[in-house]
Amino acid sequence: MMRLVRFLAGIVALAMLVGCAETGIRGFWTLRDADFRQLKPGITKAQVVAIVGKPPLAVTYPNLRQEVWDYGYMDSQTRMRAYVFFDAKGIFTHHVESFDMDYYSTTEGE
Repeated sequence: MMRLVRFLAGIVALAMLVGCAETGIRGFWTLRDADFRQLKPGITKAQVVAIVGKPPLAVTYPNLRQEVWDYGYMDSQTRMRAYVFFDAKGIFTHHVESFDMDYYSTTEGE
């Protein structure tokens, strides 16, 4: 029985990895601070995708004329978030890194 459980867990893990590879989204465990430091103002969305992969989440703010891509990643043992900003023309302007407060926040005790 234990062998079957391990086998099925392996299949699920493999399917998750293949799913990420097919979409171009890199797993959070594969990204580092150094990847985001390679992003230089003026590069295109395609160049950003080539460096850090497709974003798991992208939000457009029409009134601000910008788009923000949201990436989760690991910095050593710390869960982090990187927000990558583009102008209305799709040109990278800057990025912001912060702790992943979704991961570290808790609702216990409320």
